[in-house]
Amino acid sequence: MAVVGAGLPALLTALELARRGASVVRVGEPDRAARGLGLALLGPGRPYRTIARAIGRSAAQLVWAAGCENQLRLRAFVEAAARDVGYRAAGSFLLARTRAEAEALEESEDMLRDDGFPGEFLDHYMLETRFDLPGFRGGYWAAGDAEVDAVRLREALQQAARDAGVVFREGPVSAVRTEPGGVRLDLEQGSLRVAAAVVACDVSAAELVPEVAPLVARGASARLSLSLLAGAALPSAARTADGQLAWHANGDGFLMAETAPVAAFDSARLLRDLATRLPFDLASAASGAEAAELSLDGLPVVGQLGRRPLAMACGFSGLAPGFAFAAARWLADALLRGTDPTPDALRPTRTPLASPDV
Repeated sequence: MAVVGAGLPALLTALELARRGASVVRVGEPDRAARGLGLALLGPGRPYRTIARAIGRSAAQLVWAAGCENQLRLRAFVEAAARDVGYRAAGSFLLARTRAEAEALEESEDMLRDDGFPGEFLDHYMLETRFDLPGFRGGYWAAGDAEVDAVRLREALQQAARDAGVVFREGPVSAVRTEPGGVRLDLEQGSLRVAAAVVACDVSAAELVPEVAPLVARGASARLSLSLLAGAALPSAARTADGQLAWHANGDGFLMAETAPVAAFDSARLLRDLATRLPFDLASAASGAEAAELSLDGLPVVGQLGRRPLAMACGFSGLAPGFAFAAARWLADALLRGTDPTPDALRPTRTPLASPDV
């Protein structure tokens, strides 16, 4: 089997398949930097009410339950790993920049509690009492979220995959085609034929598998390294309710990232906006940007494409690739057992959703 990609979803899928006895080759360009910020989330980083209105309450509950599975599998990997990956189960904050977002978070608190997911809503007075967060209208603390060191986690997964027998083959993949008896990957030199394949790219999944193009769009992910002002107090893990901005304070470092469609990406505007909301030294900011492929509705695209020997794992946020551990299990079940347990709301065959209102 082949897994196309280099990020966490690709590494995890390759590892899961190999541990179940499959012969696996991970194909693609080498991943030179860890994507995401090390935020391990139960949900997709949007208010529960927002997602429930878009896909239905029962479907939203299944998505958050899948996040619980993801956390359990992450924790199992951490406990078995031979190295420390900076795992910390301390929850994270979802922050509202507008009054409407704050109302959505406040209503989401009751809905989440009723459905078995603990957390706490804080209005802007409570937020500003605990943290230096002027300009945010409210926040929701998700108790089940966690943090990891993204770099160390990637290194641990790469080593685990190699130990499990995964073969790493570097180089671009220009096409993925299903054929009688399997899948053919067109490479820079020649081609590779395998019994089944998973396309788990961070950037070019829609180019390789056009069927998922209605669900994703090309975007950009900025990474900012910042120095906080002396004595500033911020939650170590947070993201905004619109799904675009997140940060993670890891040790002495403070990393922040934003995702946006390419046409809307403006790092200078981002820094100006942040300077009015967060206590950091603007002159300390060091930024960089990389291409990303974002789902249009904020939910990753995971699952088998019909009965073809081809599956997808794409559209994960450039901020925090939530669901990646659970998705690896779903894909392995689909390709090795013939039953795909991926929640319907995440499947590549789902109907594209309009952007849900807050």
